[in-house]
Amino acid sequence: MFDLDQFIDDCRAALAADKSHKNDCSSRSLRPTAVLKGLGEPKRSEVQKLYHSNDLTILNVIWAPRMSGSGTQFIPRYS
Repeated sequence: MFDLDQFIDDCRAALAADKSHKNDCSSRSLRPTAVLKGLGEPKRSEVQKLYHSNDLTILNVIWAPRMSGSGTQFIPRYS
């Protein structure tokens, strides 16, 4: 099962190992069904902030069916 606290710990460890931010902790083997079970089935499109600190932000981006990449794009930025 997907454990958000463990995922955050894994990402913080990846960041500590590579301060250049080139290490993507989401590239590890994540099972979509486990993530859905852990975070819950999405009800609508949205951007959820799962974790934020001075050096790390973890977002859950829920893309709805029929959404396209055209038009205005929203890019959240955190300091």
